[in-house]
Amino acid sequence: MAAIHIEIVSVAAPYHAAQIKVDRFPVVRELPKIRVLVESMVRAVASDGRSSDVFLQNQSMNNGRDAFNAHISSWQPEIGLGVWPDRPPPELWKMSDLFRMARGERVPLMYQVIRVKGGPKANSEALDLLLGSGMVEVLIHSGSAEELLAHYKDVFLPNIKQPNLRIMPFYVPLLDVKSLDKRRPEELRSWLGSAHLYVRESPEDDSILIVTDADLESLLRAGGAHANGDHQWSIE
Repeated sequence: MAAIHIEIVSVAAPYHAAQIKVDRFPVVRELPKIRVLVESMVRAVASDGRSSDVFLQNQSMNNGRDAFNAHISSWQPEIGLGVWPDRPPPELWKMSDLFRMARGERVPLMYQVIRVKGGPKANSEALDLLLGSGMVEVLIHSGSAEELLAHYKDVFLPNIKQPNLRIMPFYVPLLDVKSLDKRRPEELRSWLGSAHLYVRESPEDDSILIVTDADLESLLRAGGAHANGDHQWSIE
């Protein structure tokens, strides 16, 4: 099996970031070692009583639809909206989007995100079954999920103008490597709220993005990774 490459991403303190590079989603060959790394990080950051919540990005649903459908009753899914905080607010399709789709481009209808609400067992199950699909976003945070989502609503809702998108039950941040570039610490604190670990499968980067205010190098080592240089790590 080829080595899994991890790149350290420059980000404002007190945060640290990295991306686990993948060839494509869904991930196949590298998945067992990636699962060990990500689940190790999740356990470590959540070990002092912090809460864990799993969200599923609907635009990659085709990669995990069967597993999702088989667990609907126990996962108790709720549909909300993902928001790119560094980009224009979400909108419904416009005529220009229809022309882009006619040319063969894939244009998501907003960025629907599904919250797994079935409790800790359901969250753990969703992470285990769907990691590698391109769907998964995980937040390890202080306080309750309701407090975290109330913060996100306060931050993101004022910029959303379309009435149909202002009534979603929750909003969560969507971040990729570009989102982190040259961002001020206060921006990141606003976007992440009480989240101490943010994990998002990012098809935009062909990677799994990790953002944390914990000791990232310790988390990487505990998950089986080793440093190859100042900004490069790997799992053999």
